[in-house]
Amino acid sequence: MSNDQGNDGYGITVFRPGTPPGVKARGMIFFIILCLIILIQAFYWLFANSVEPFVLGMPFGMFFIVLFIAIEFVVLLILYFAEAKDVSEGGGT
Repeated sequence: MSNDQGNDGYGITVFRPGTPPGVKARGMIFFIILCLIILIQAFYWLFANSVEPFVLGMPFGMFFIVLFIAIEFVVLLILYFAEAKDVSEGGGT
């Protein structure tokens, strides 16, 4: 979306004007991945609805949630370092 709609600056801008296509694609990919992780966590009872087996001393349902929180953390770290690399190379604004 763009701000060229003539509505006095009001509206939704997903990416800043002049954002390179590669940065837009990476942003959308990470957005989709993080949304899927959140949806999996919301519907974990479809995948992990049992107490047994115990994994690392936790019931399987609890382990499943902890696992996906750790995965989400790693994905956010990757995104953070990728954006920090762009800024240090002068690719970001």
